[in-house]
Amino acid sequence: MKLNMGAVVGGAWKLWRSERALLLPIAGVFLMLPTVIGTVWMVPPPAATDPAAPADLATLVEGMQGYVSANLHWLLLETVMGLFGMGVILALFLDGSRPTVAEAMRVALRRFPALLLAQIVCQFAVVLGLLAFLIPGLYAVGRIFLIPAAIIAEPRRGAVDAMARGLQLTAGNGLALLGLQAMFYFAAQVVIALASTFTSLGQGNPVAVAVGALIAGAANGGMALAYALLRVTAYREATASRG
Repeated sequence: MKLNMGAVVGGAWKLWRSERALLLPIAGVFLMLPTVIGTVWMVPPPAATDPAAPADLATLVEGMQGYVSANLHWLLLETVMGLFGMGVILALFLDGSRPTVAEAMRVALRRFPALLLAQIVCQFAVVLGLLAFLIPGLYAVGRIFLIPAAIIAEPRRGAVDAMARGLQLTAGNGLALLGLQAMFYFAAQVVIALASTFTSLGQGNPVAVAVGALIAGAANGGMALAYALLRVTAYREATASRG
C-alpha cells in the first residue's frame, strides 16, 4: 500500500511544533554538536592541484583513504552519537511505554547494537548498489528508511528480523521515501556549502570558522532530526495500513 507522503510530512511537522522544546536539546547534543566539533577539528580533504584537469580515480581513492584515516575518530563520533540520538527520538514517540527522555535513552542504549549492525549492513548494501549501478543503490536508500524505526518500536524482534520488518513496511514506497529524503538532504547540503564558503572567505579567522561550523552543524542536525521525525510518522502510517 502506498504511503501518504503528505500525511507523513504533516505528521512530522506537527510533532516538531508540539515537541520542539523536548527535541531541541536532544538534537543539539547528539545530532548537531558532533558536526560542529568535526568541522572545527577534522583534517580537510585534499584540494585538487588543478581543478581543470580530469579527475584521476587512483588519486581520488588515495586522497579519500588519507582523509578517512586522519579523521576516523571524528567520523566514528559523529556516527555513534547521531545513531544514538536518532534512537532516543524514535524511542520517545514509538516505544509503547511512553518513556521520559531518560527512559528513552535507556531504550536507545539497549537497542544500540541492533541499530549499529543495521547501519553497517544497510550502508554496505547501498554502497554495493551504487557501485554496481546507480539506481539500485538509490532505491536501497528509500527501502531501508524504516529499519531503525522497526528496531526501536518492535524490541522483541532481533536485528535481522527487524531489518526484514523495515523492508516490509517500505515495500512499494522506496522511490517516494528516497525523494522525501533527497529534499531535506539537498537543502542541508546547500546550507553546508554556504557555511564552507563563509569559512573559506574568513581565511582561517577563528570567528568565521566557529560561525561556519555552527551553521554546518545546524544544517546537518536539522536534516537528521527531520529524518527521525519522518521515520516516526512514516512508521505509524505504514503499520496502520499494513499491521
